[in-house]
Amino acid sequence: MASTYTDVRLYDPFLRPDWRFERVLRLVSRVPTPGRTTKRDDPHIKDARSFMLRWNRGEEWRENLLDEDPGLYYAHSIFTNLHMDPEVKFMLEARLLADQPMEDIADCLKTLPETISWYEKLFFNVSPFLRHHDWIVKHVLLPSSDRFVEHNDDDDDAAPVPQGTPLVVRPHLDMTLKFFAYFGGPILCDFMISGFRRGNIVQNADEISSWLDEQWKVTLQRRSAQSVGVFEVNRYNVMELFATHARIIELQKGMESGEERRSSFTRHVSTMLSQLPWTVGRRGAEQYAGSAMGDLDSSAAEINDEELILMGSGEVPDSVQEVSSLTIESRVDTEVDDAKSK
Repeated sequence: MASTYTDVRLYDPFLRPDWRFERVLRLVSRVPTPGRTTKRDDPHIKDARSFMLRWNRGEEWRENLLDEDPGLYYAHSIFTNLHMDPEVKFMLEARLLADQPMEDIADCLKTLPETISWYEKLFFNVSPFLRHHDWIVKHVLLPSSDRFVEHNDDDDDAAPVPQGTPLVVRPHLDMTLKFFAYFGGPILCDFMISGFRRGNIVQNADEISSWLDEQWKVTLQRRSAQSVGVFEVNRYNVMELFATHARIIELQKGMESGEERRSSFTRHVSTMLSQLPWTVGRRGAEQYAGSAMGDLDSSAAEINDEELILMGSGEVPDSVQEVSSLTIESRVDTEVDDAKSK
């Protein structure tokens, strides 16, 4: 057996993220005498057992617990307030799945780092197991998708019926936060929580319109991504889903075939030309007025490629002086001169 974990219980594929708290509840719920911890129980289980025994004694004991161990007190409050204020729990768990440092999570939620550490150890122990993809999907992501949803057993095609308080009737919030946080990381998690990107600040009044346009676009993308993960497929919308999928395939193949018809050389030249700052006509004349390049552009001479490259880099080769003095005589002037010579 690999020595990845010192506790053999951690190899259990059916282990739940709140396995420590489950152990604590089993100990304190024994009657008439609470169960004792064993040498297999780590310090977190032992401290949590003592906390819960005092918590169950009443309000006076709970006030003392806040002063003695505020981190554990607030972690327990976040866990028990699921049906009253679930958003804090959802955000905390999503940021843990995104593998954010606990100090950063505490700063985002305006709490103590010890609160995040205790919550992770007791109620959402996922940090050591993030690499176990299937375990995360089975015991974290999938339960979040149907925790607040139930189906009518009498109607197989009935839409999901939310249950709970109005604040909890948002299964997409818990589900999508966890999915996007785990697979997308901290930056995407932060965006999914707020719907806005940090640091994208409007610098002046001229940027307001473009800022709002960009926010409108990313908001639609966010809502669309959330909806895709939770909408139900049934006999009424399955054909529309097929048609949408077929259209996506058609567009993708069209783009791929168009790209294949272009040679590698054509693609590279096209990319290079698209990066050149083209200036022609009056705008070009105004931009290069008074420069060596502008003088040559209005003269009768044409420089070669080597001279053009040197001038583009800021140098003026000596040969340009001779070239710029050249002129082109018109055909009429030439015929007049020939007549005079005769």
